[in-house]
Formats: sequence, structure tokens, C-alpha cells
Amino acid sequence: MKTRKKFDPFPTIYSCQIFLRLFLVILPQTGYIHPDELFQSVEVLAGKVLEFQCSPPWEFNVTFPIRSMTIPCLTTGVSYKFLKFFNYVSLEYFHQTLLTPYALILVPRLLMCLLSFLVDFSLFKICSNNNEKYKSRLVILGSSYVMIVYGTRTFSNTIELVLFSLLLYFVCESLIFSNVVIRNREYINYRYEQSKDIAEKAKFHKLRLFIVSDSYRNCFFISIISVLGFFNRPTFLAFAVMPIFFWLYRGLGSKSVTPFQFYMRILIFAMVSIPTFLTVILIDSFYYGYITWGEIGMLDVSINSFVFTPLNFLKYNLNTDNLAKHGLHPRCLHVLVNIPLLFNVLGLYALYTLAKYAYICFLKKFNLLPSVRSVKCLMTLSFLVPVILLSIFPHQEPRFLIPVLVPLVYLHATRVLPETDTSLVEAPKVHIKGELKKTKPSNVLFKLWLLINTLLVIFYGFLHQGGIYPATAYLSKELQSAPLKTEFHILTSHVYSLPESFFMQKSIGRLYSKGRIQYSVSRRVFLYEEGSKKVELILKKLQLILESRQKNLSKKGKVYFLISSSLDDKLENLSVGSKVRFYLVERFTPHISTEAFPDMTAYCLDLFQSFYGSHCTGLTLVEYLKWLYNSFGLSLYQAELKDVKKVVI
Repeated sequence: MKTRKKFDPFPTIYSCQIFLRLFLVILPQTGYIHPDELFQSVEVLAGKVLEFQCSPPWEFNVTFPIRSMTIPCLTTGVSYKFLKFFNYVSLEYFHQTLLTPYALILVPRLLMCLLSFLVDFSLFKICSNNNEKYKSRLVILGSSYVMIVYGTRTFSNTIELVLFSLLLYFVCESLIFSNVVIRNREYINYRYEQSKDIAEKAKFHKLRLFIVSDSYRNCFFISIISVLGFFNRPTFLAFAVMPIFFWLYRGLGSKSVTPFQFYMRILIFAMVSIPTFLTVILIDSFYYGYITWGEIGMLDVSINSFVFTPLNFLKYNLNTDNLAKHGLHPRCLHVLVNIPLLFNVLGLYALYTLAKYAYICFLKKFNLLPSVRSVKCLMTLSFLVPVILLSIFPHQEPRFLIPVLVPLVYLHATRVLPETDTSLVEAPKVHIKGELKKTKPSNVLFKLWLLINTLLVIFYGFLHQGGIYPATAYLSKELQSAPLKTEFHILTSHVYSLPESFFMQKSIGRLYSKGRIQYSVSRRVFLYEEGSKKVELILKKLQLILESRQKNLSKKGKVYFLISSSLDDKLENLSVGSKVRFYLVERFTPHISTEAFPDMTAYCLDLFQSFYGSHCTGLTLVEYLKWLYNSFGLSLYQAELKDVKKVVI
């Protein structure tokens, strides 16, 4: 027999995935998945901590705030505090600023990346505590584009993923520990009752005294995680309901656990949650200005001095008219589209497994289902129940489901990447008709998994709205080099919102001091977001902006137009009959805007002219490829009226 090499706790491929996740954050990823990744954390706290001019979204309106700021302050806020401190040190000793658009996007993402490794840790501990294979699960988790892209972004959904993974870890640890304790307790009780002499009874009685209590195990951590998750996103209740139920239900039905203990667990859990609950409410109330230290000192405090953001969140989202503003979707969208899009092979296998369980229930063969006290049952319901509850709401986005990645990986990763036994002694190979029997498991699904996730990392990490960050960084640099009184009027079309904080302009609502002199600053950047309006209408608005600026000659400025390059030809054609002249300043590639996807069939190639007839004046293959490359870009134009000479400021 042949002995194997020294046991490797973590596969090399997973170690490379850890490095890749960090590397892609530092690179950085230029992809822009959704405005919420910047406008619900970075934009708000860059204004609060770094005192930059920003545009907080409607969710942070102090009259009706629906977002708790506790966790964003503890993540993005703390990261910006460190950035501010190191920038002060750098200015003091090296006369070099660290405040750049790159730093604003890198620092919070780096912190989120470090937090994402708690997901890996939780999965590893769940598997090792339950004596299950974890290598293939870690590899599948680390190669998922959800972890590489979503897991390193400043989404509230990413925090939800981290908290949900920690909640599953503490609940699974409690469940596994309780199963062992209950078995030992019942065995000792049985031996105690069967003992015939006093000495033997005394021995087992002493053993009963040494059994550790498991009734409230991890209660403190589970309560904190549940409260923080609820305030981070009230939808966390959909994810937490089954883990909390399993924690409360542990051991119920056995001889050593009574219904009284179940009710006591509920009571203790509620009582332990109260301090965290009140602390978060107090932090939010201070942040939104509902209460001040002066009011506390004067004892001028009432129920109206506090804000409860989850209640506002639920009030807003339970109104279908409000959800219609963000888009209404069919309630089957999560199952039919979002699960396959997020989890591809894992998601399809999970849906197949649920269909199989439903068929088993139909046949009434309930003994074939996972045991109600097992981790597998907990994970299955932790995937199924959130999907069902979130499908009730008609507004459904893929990122709402990213926390279920952990139970999916636990349940089905070994199907995608089968893991061989890790025994120290390798069994002899079996010969069949003179040939070696192939025992190596198939890795076709794993190759498919890697291919799909690689493509999605490229698309969401670098291509989707990928020109926004480079364009903002370019304009920020232009702004820093322009004279102080120069105004920048930036109009955008068919792209996501630009974070105003990336222009790093001082807030106009503050007083600044330089020695004994106090001063304020005026706004230099004016953003006009036109969404996906027709280019004809946008040109009219652009003309109005230019004409109003022409009347106010006392202020110097530039007018820029940022538009998807796929609309360059249309813009050029329309500008012929317009009063506006455009100068292409820069084109940022790659950039894919699904709101203005290039029409790749608009031109025909000379290569295929014979199929279309001699009247077709197509492009050559090289010209077509050049046009195609430029179409996947973001064009920055400087705009002027045609009857005004171009002035370089």
C-alpha cells in the first residue's frame, strides 16, 4: 500500500482564490453593479466624515429615514475615519494627499473584502464541527462571482450575507453541541434509572452534574447578529426566521428537554436582544438629529425623540405604489431568473433538489427527507423560506438573494466538485480486464461553474457601467487643476448616477476656518441626470444650460456631456441640426450599458456584401471591429454653442 503525502488543510486553488479576491479589490474593479452600492454608504459617509459635497439619496431624508446608519458607520464610516487620519499624517510629514477617487472606492471595499472572509470562516467551521468535507465547499464558495464581486462591494446585502453566515455558524454550533449533550444526558439518565445499587446510582448522578447546560448556548451572539441584521435590512427576518427557530426548538421532543425550556429560550432571547435594539435606535436618532446631548441634559426627551428606521422601511415597501417607482416584477422572478443568474449550476441543482423533496412529500415518504434536527434540514429551509418570503414582494432584484449562497454551497457544492476521501492510506487500484478502473470523479460541472463565474466576474466586475469610475476620476482631476471659480456642469445620459463625493469638493453647507478667518465655499459641480430619455430631448436641455451660462458671463465654466458610446452616431447626426457643438474629450472603455446596448446589426460587412446586393456600402472587417470596440465605451464630450468660439479655461 502507498501512503499519501502530508495532509493539506486547504487546497491550493482556494489559497489562490483568496489572493484573487484581494487583488481584484485593489486593482480595482471598475464595474458598477447598482447605484445602491455607492449611494447607500460611500456617498453619504464621504460627506459626513470627509466633509465632501455629496448627494444623499431619498432613503436618508431626516423627515422619513428608512435606512439605519449604525452598520454603515461601523464599516464605511470607520474606514473613512482611518483614511482621514492617514491623510492628515501624509499631509503633515510628506505633503502628499491620500484623498483621491481611488482611495474613496478602495478603502471601504477593502474592509468589505476582509469581512467577506467571515463567510468562508463560518462555512469552514460549520463543516468541521459537523465532521463533513469542507475543501470542495470552500473552493466553490471562493470561485463564486457572488463572493468575488458582490461580496466585496458596499451593499447592505453584502452585510446581510456576512451576518447570515455568522448566524448559521452559531446556530449550527449550538445544534450540533445540543445533539451531543442530549444523547449523553439521555444515556446517563437511562443508566441511572437502570442502576440496581446505590453506588452505581451515585456514579451516574455525579456524571449528570458534570453535563454542560446547552439551553442558552450562543444566545448572546445570535441575538446581536439578529438585531443588527434587522436594522441593516428588515428583510433579514426572512433569512433569520429558520435559524432562530432551529435554535429555539433544539432538543424539543426528547425526554430531557421540556416545552418550558422552549418558552424560556424565547424569553431570554428577547431580553438579551433589548440592549442591542435600544443602542441601534439611539445611534440612528443621534445621526438623523432626532435627539441631541443638550436635550438629554435638559431631560427634554419623548417618544418623538427617537427614530425607528425599520418601521419606516416596512411602511414604504408595503405600499405597492412606492415599489412601482423602482419597478414591479412577477413574483416568480426570483425562482426563474435571479437564482440561476446568481448561482447558476448551484441554483439549478437546488431547484431540482427541492422539486425532488416535493415529490417525496407527495408520495408521503417523509423518512427520506432530512432529519428535522440535522444541519442539512436547517440549511435546506434556510434557502427555501427566504426565497418564498421575498417572492411575496413584487420588487425583486438578484442581490436580494445573495445571503442564501451559504446554505446552497453547503448543500450542493460537493455535487459540483466531488471531494475524494482524505484517508491517510490509499486503497490499492482495482484492475478490470487489464485496465485500471477510473475512480476519479467527473469535473464537468466544476468546469462549467468556473467558466460561468469567470464570465460574470468580468461582466459585473469590469464591464457593466465600467466607464463611470474612470470618467469620474478624470473629471475630478480636471476639476482640481481648473481655477477655483470654474464651474463644471455635467449632464449624463443612459448611465448610472455619478457619486458627487468623488469630485472631492468641500461641502457647501459648512463653515471652514483658516486661522481667524471663517469662510464657506460655493458649489462648483452641477450634475444633471437624464436617465434614458431620448437624445433629442437631452440636446434641448443641454442647449438651455449653455444659453443660461452665456447670459451669466461673470462665472467661468465648462459644460460636459457624458453618454454611452453606442449613441455617438445618433448624437452626431442630431447635432447637425442643433445649436450645440460637441468636442470629444475622452472615451472610457470598456463600458457596457444595458440601457443603450450597441446595435451590432446596424452595419453590414464588406465580407458579406454579396449577400445583400451592390447597394449596400458596408464596413470592412477591421472598421467594423473598431466601431464595435468604441461602441462599448463611455464618451465624454465638451459642449458649446455653435455661435460661440471655443475658449480653453
